[in-house]
Amino acid sequence: MPSITMSKNVCVIGSGPSGLVAARELRKEGHKVVVFEQNHDVGGQWLYDPKIEDEEALGRDNFLKVHSSIYASLRLVSPREIMGFTDFPFGMKKGRDTRRFPGHKELLLYLKDFSECFGLRDMIRFNTRVENVEMLSFPNFGKDLKWIVKSKEKMAEKVVEEVYDAVVVATGHYSKPRLPKIKGMDAWRRKQIHSHIYRVPEPFKNEVKQFSLNKILRKYTSLFSMQYSR
Repeated sequence: MPSITMSKNVCVIGSGPSGLVAARELRKEGHKVVVFEQNHDVGGQWLYDPKIEDEEALGRDNFLKVHSSIYASLRLVSPREIMGFTDFPFGMKKGRDTRRFPGHKELLLYLKDFSECFGLRDMIRFNTRVENVEMLSFPNFGKDLKWIVKSKEKMAEKVVEEVYDAVVVATGHYSKPRLPKIKGMDAWRRKQIHSHIYRVPEPFKNEVKQFSLNKILRKYTSLFSMQYSR
């Protein structure tokens, strides 16, 4: 006899590529799914945000306002054929970016098409941030495992607490910058910026020092000649 799948209440955190496809597959299996998304739309890292003025340049704030690391001129480094889902190809559409390695906006539009096609937006709570996830204590650990999810809407003060049977964490690897430990970094008084905050090159105009490769080669050739002629 075929096994009967019991419907579960499932929380999915994030509506990027992984969150969207997880939500679709879980619902297809008969589960009740709620997706939490801290931004105003689907896309995750692919939802480009040009507004970085209020963000700390090194991204050291605990609660960042900017959640995407996408910069304005970014293009895919993988061909579109392998960036889509098997049953929903990332094809070319008239009036859009038809390059094999398109810009980031094209992938965002693809993810929007995917969510619209499968009616996923109805499951998503936009502008809602998950503040905490913890296991609910039970006498018989593991037999009826539950999870407490605490979330808060962007403009609300109240934290909402709900219980789910399972939680899918699909927040991605690049929603918060990883800052390396570099000796003397805190003492450096000139501009420092993490690539998470970078968007366009204009603010750095005339700040790049150009060196002639010929001059560098002549300098090192001279040094080597002095070293080995002794």
